[in-house]
Amino acid sequence: MRHYKVNKINHTVFETKDEVPADIEYLQDWRDGRISDWVLADDDCVIQILRKGIMMKSKGKVREVSYVGTCCGTFVVSDKTKMDTSRRKNIYAIGGTLERNERLDTRRNLSTREVLFVDLVSKGINPQKAYLQAYPTNDPGYAGLRAGQLVRTERIRTAMKEELKPILEELGINEASVLRNINQIATSSDKEHVRLSALKLLSDILDLEDKTKTSVTNVSGVLFEGFTEDKINAAKRPKEIKNA
Repeated sequence: MRHYKVNKINHTVFETKDEVPADIEYLQDWRDGRISDWVLADDDCVIQILRKGIMMKSKGKVREVSYVGTCCGTFVVSDKTKMDTSRRKNIYAIGGTLERNERLDTRRNLSTREVLFVDLVSKGINPQKAYLQAYPTNDPGYAGLRAGQLVRTERIRTAMKEELKPILEELGINEASVLRNINQIATSSDKEHVRLSALKLLSDILDLEDKTKTSVTNVSGVLFEGFTEDKINAAKRPKEIKNA
């Protein structure tokens, strides 16, 4: 769970349904929430409605627009709007700029949905599509944003590497082979811009010192993009390949 202070009062965000105390009942659709109601946000966290009101639009057929406010931000009450619990710099501005989600970055243990997300991406599913399948949202834009935040966290990258380790071993892919291939391109490619790009990659990796392993994984593209089904099947059928 997380805590944010509003008007000198701490307010809680429950990051999973299991964290919600038994004496707290929450609404499944936050759009039905009233002040003081606990609701399920679209990122599957449970949060309390602190404010609710109506604002006037300067133009359009519908001039009155309802909104609700939480300790994280303010959201228009609409079927098209998705409520999340990422903290805004200005929680009173609709669609305010996001603060860096330190809890998302630093949390060590994977949630149930993150485990599913990792499994889907490791099977070759695009991170955005994997997020749409693992989390309760059907908004591609929101899913792409959140998936991008997830794949940059250390715990997701570590989990992805562990998930892919057996397949990587079968395919003969490791840090040394990636570096070897980049170096080969840097020294033997006929195109100058390709050689320069490869040299830049090697230079960036060397500059990162103890972060080299993570960088090599990023360069390979394996960690975040997964393998195609053909590659996975090939890794699982070595005998069949040998006899072909």
